[in-house]
Amino acid sequence: MAITDFHAKVREHELLGGKFQYIDFELVSPPRIQFTAGQYLLMRIPGLDQLKSYSIASSPDQDHSVEVLVDISPGGEGSLYLASLAPGDEVSFKAPVGVFTVADPAGDIGREEKKLLFIATGSGISSIRSHVLDLLQTKKDKREIYLHWGFRYAEELFWEEDFRQLAEYFPNFHFDLVLSRPPKDWPLCSGYVTDCVVTHHSDFSQVGAYLCGNAQMILDMKKILEEKGVPRQRIHTEQYY
Repeated sequence: MAITDFHAKVREHELLGGKFQYIDFELVSPPRIQFTAGQYLLMRIPGLDQLKSYSIASSPDQDHSVEVLVDISPGGEGSLYLASLAPGDEVSFKAPVGVFTVADPAGDIGREEKKLLFIATGSGISSIRSHVLDLLQTKKDKREIYLHWGFRYAEELFWEEDFRQLAEYFPNFHFDLVLSRPPKDWPLCSGYVTDCVVTHHSDFSQVGAYLCGNAQMILDMKKILEEKGVPRQRIHTEQYY
């Protein structure tokens, strides 16, 4: 798929979890987009020469718009620009870009990935949400699919009910929400998301791992997976910060 210049309008803009900007961009020209789950767009920011990359959070099946999710707490110029957008505002970007895609099940690597393990921290869920929706709803993938998603505080949570509903509807999808600094009555796994992955899984022999989020999580998780015998070609990463 060729990288294309798009013009779009903000259809919906919502602040989630106190610091995450969710924006739905309705495409104007061209009116449709083709991309692979896990890819991202390159946004033009007024006053900046450099384009800013933002993962696409929506499913490729939703081809008339693209959704992004951005943690604005770092306060960069791109984040501040996105935070300022209101419904009806126009933007331009290039897409699709990136190779953080699920291995083709018919290919050499994909044939070995009998179980898919998605691990995210914070806004790293963006591209992984696209993966999960695409695999379950569009491709009807029957492999066991696990999502481990880590936050610090309960106040930051969002989309958890959406993923729980997916887990109820698709028996092969399993959702694990993790807090590193949970409240006293937190009933689920607590600590680092990497620790909870090890707690939940004993057999990594046929795992395809997809990691997205902060650099330390990715570094720690890669080390754990390699120690568990997962070959490097089955560990796929997208670092956010």
